[in-house]
Amino acid sequence: MIAGGTGFDNGLSGTYSSKCAGCAGNLTYDTSIGALVCHQCGKVYDSQSMEETGSFGLAFREKEYAEGEPVDTEDLDKVEYVCDSCGAQIITDKRTTATFCSFCGSPTLISRRLTRQFKPDMIIPFKIDKERAMDLYDEFVSSAKSVPKDFRSAKVRERLSGIYMPVWLVGADCITDVTASGKRKDGDMVYSHDLSRVISYSLADVPFTGSGKMSQRLLEAVEPFDLTEAVEFNTSLLQGFYAYKYDNLPERMIDKIEERFNIYGEEFGKNGFDGLYEVRSDNYITALRRVNVRYCMVPVWFMCYEYEGLYYHFVINGQTGEVCGRLPEKDSFFARIVKKAGKFTPALVSAGVAVLLMFPAWLFLRELYPEDPELFWMYLLITLSVIFGASFIIVYKFAYISYVRRQLAKESEKNPHELDRRPPVEQYLVYDGKIEMENRDRFGAAMKVTGDMNNRNYHFF
Repeated sequence: MIAGGTGFDNGLSGTYSSKCAGCAGNLTYDTSIGALVCHQCGKVYDSQSMEETGSFGLAFREKEYAEGEPVDTEDLDKVEYVCDSCGAQIITDKRTTATFCSFCGSPTLISRRLTRQFKPDMIIPFKIDKERAMDLYDEFVSSAKSVPKDFRSAKVRERLSGIYMPVWLVGADCITDVTASGKRKDGDMVYSHDLSRVISYSLADVPFTGSGKMSQRLLEAVEPFDLTEAVEFNTSLLQGFYAYKYDNLPERMIDKIEERFNIYGEEFGKNGFDGLYEVRSDNYITALRRVNVRYCMVPVWFMCYEYEGLYYHFVINGQTGEVCGRLPEKDSFFARIVKKAGKFTPALVSAGVAVLLMFPAWLFLRELYPEDPELFWMYLLITLSVIFGASFIIVYKFAYISYVRRQLAKESEKNPHELDRRPPVEQYLVYDGKIEMENRDRFGAAMKVTGDMNNRNYHFF
């Protein structure tokens, strides 16, 4: 919509396209949001009235400094480091020197003045210092006994860097449409229902990473952050720490935002069933209204370490101490054999033992039967068969079965190598807001079941 105009522009092709009132960019209809969205500036418009109903964009845009343009007074005390290897850009105060890239570990950093304003809406100060962060790292690594010894060395944990990461805090009014089929049993009667619920609620301050140097999955693993401790941005809080610049704006991440809100919509929708029904074929669609975004810097201790050609990232929530990361697992010699040989492991190991003992058995039997080759070969075969059989029983019973049972037990335990799941929907639910559920359930059919399992009769009503 063009300010003061009709909201439509007659293009050269003779078609009409909606225009954004803020930047004159083209609007596209988003089915998940149920509204028109400007992917240029992030504004959201009602498709009927063309009124602005929210925005994925930021209230304040950090401007790029042109070459030769004077830097704002509040940015004079900051310096920007750029990694010559991976392109990561970090900001810190002039009293803090960056010696290596926290993301890729490269020591090749280029210092320069700021090329863009640095004005987050808010910042959460660090509460975990480096000593405590290293202790948390040691505790995490020690919980995984098979981690290579490199990760237990002091030189690795010293690489932990305190970094403020840019995140977009997204809030919205949500409407989740739930449809499902359900059955309810009452004695011999089975009642079928078409279940339909419309649930209205609000979510606030759901974090999304603004830097490609920290994945959304890593951020979710160390959530939540306590936003009651967030303060207005102050340069003094950067002293001794680094801050990544954002390289992706929220209006370019609408698909990712919708995906997470849809997951939370499904969680909330499942909670809408009261347990009376056996629910099946359920479907959840979540629409967003009045979207708003805030720009916040959150504290994390971050470390990247290269091992055998792969990069492993480790993150600690600098406010709560929540720990996550991916660590390589060093398999034992027997585990490596099992992974390659599978169920044939006992036979292969037993054959290997028989081969190793064949030469001593050969020498021993040659001394006993030097003049009788028939007895020699017969007893040699018997000896090797006994060795193979005994080895097979021992390996199968005390090694292979034990290994399989340990692996099955691990499946039900929390693996210290894996990342934590994202926080549940309750973490971001606005409890002082209005939560409503419209029940549109409809009765489908009733059926009476009589007789035993082999002679059942079904009577439909």
